[in-house]
Amino acid sequence: MTLQAPPTLLQLGVQSLVRNEALTISTLQNLPMVLFPPLFKEANTQRRKKIMKALVTDWPYPCLPTGFLMNNPNLETYQAMLDGVDTWLRRRFRPRGQKLRVVDLRNDCHDFWEVWTGRKSVEPSAETLPERQGVKGLSRPTLRRHLKIVTELQLPQDEQQARLLQWAEKRRGSLQLCCVKLTIGTLPFYKVRDVLKILQPEFIKELELNTVCNLSTLAHFVPYISKMSHLHKVMVIRIFRGRTTTAMEDKWVTKIMSVFSKLSCLQHLSLDDVYFVNDRMKLLLRCLKTPLESLSISLCQFSQSDLDSFAQWTHCQLKHLYLRGVILSDLNFLPLKFFLESVACTLKTLKLKDCRMKDPDLRVLLPALSQCSQLTSINFYDNDFSIDVLKELLHHTANLSQLTKELYPAPKEVYNHLGYINVEEFSQCCAELKNTIVTERQFTSIRFGSSACYDCGKRYIFELETTLCDCLL
Repeated sequence: MTLQAPPTLLQLGVQSLVRNEALTISTLQNLPMVLFPPLFKEANTQRRKKIMKALVTDWPYPCLPTGFLMNNPNLETYQAMLDGVDTWLRRRFRPRGQKLRVVDLRNDCHDFWEVWTGRKSVEPSAETLPERQGVKGLSRPTLRRHLKIVTELQLPQDEQQARLLQWAEKRRGSLQLCCVKLTIGTLPFYKVRDVLKILQPEFIKELELNTVCNLSTLAHFVPYISKMSHLHKVMVIRIFRGRTTTAMEDKWVTKIMSVFSKLSCLQHLSLDDVYFVNDRMKLLLRCLKTPLESLSISLCQFSQSDLDSFAQWTHCQLKHLYLRGVILSDLNFLPLKFFLESVACTLKTLKLKDCRMKDPDLRVLLPALSQCSQLTSINFYDNDFSIDVLKELLHHTANLSQLTKELYPAPKEVYNHLGYINVEEFSQCCAELKNTIVTERQFTSIRFGSSACYDCGKRYIFELETTLCDCLL
């Protein structure tokens, strides 16, 4: 039986203060600042709306992080928090030097209490949001009083986010709604446009366009994306081919690609199941005006010209390259070899997964891989390699001392003519490959994985020993 630790004197005192709601509200001005965070947390737990509103109104710190409210959603307490901000905004004078500048609504995993007892620092991004140059019709003193509401939005929005948007739209003149991460799902464009009109685009740092569906709809977003001047990360997921002429498609693609030339802060780009990448990588890479930190492309068809474009990407300082489900079979890998050599001093993560690579393809890349001295993670799952070429790969990675995670495909010799695994052969071959590494170097984490089982969808994994899929357990 586990014994629960008794509550501390502070916890008992805070619980008593929250229960005596009226008395506590009347004495907030005289309470030590250090009591505000635990009082706010306890008021939320007990659903004490009045005291939550009062605590927000008198909040003595520069930032009020309320993300934990999202973990325990309650519209009434959420509204009480917004009502407290309203009261704060209406005050002409700030008692005892109130410093509140940011209300952070993001569902982050920082510990609220530890932040404000000084054990952890406030997340800097809430304090380093880009300052707006000016808001039409507002004087400088009014601008200084602007309160930042920092949040993340996912469209279609839930009831809390819908309430926040309605509330913020009515208070545009006195606060800034700073959406740092915006995820747009399946929603008619006109509804998304109404939300984008409320947001200040310069505050958006991450943008995910998920299931926007077709090229013409994506093209409608371009004027709005081009104003997101501080975008660090862009993800585009699932764009399907619609009924359109080649000329119109080329026009839309050119318009979409051109937006990347306006994103001077872009560091991370991810394209997942986006059909129009095929034969257009050269145009995309040419439009990238600043060096990316990571590039991820999944479930796309590549032509030889697409692979050639990597060798021509001269101003790149890439740290992470992910190609998953990008069909590279029957292509000349020399351009990719030249590219890996050009980023050998910066590349930390390399994933060439399920690209239908064969032994000759990997052999072309081996000299370049041996030069990537900063690599910490490598993933070649779901490619068609023999045990001999895998041994060559392990030999060429022998001097990569930073490697901490290695994922290699099981050699093709372990499959029968129907594509099923021979379990005994799998264990023997993987043990032989592991012994090859042991003679070459030390390793932190290394796995050999089969292709997914036809019946259960899981892999056979060899790490220190063989782990079977669910079918054979």
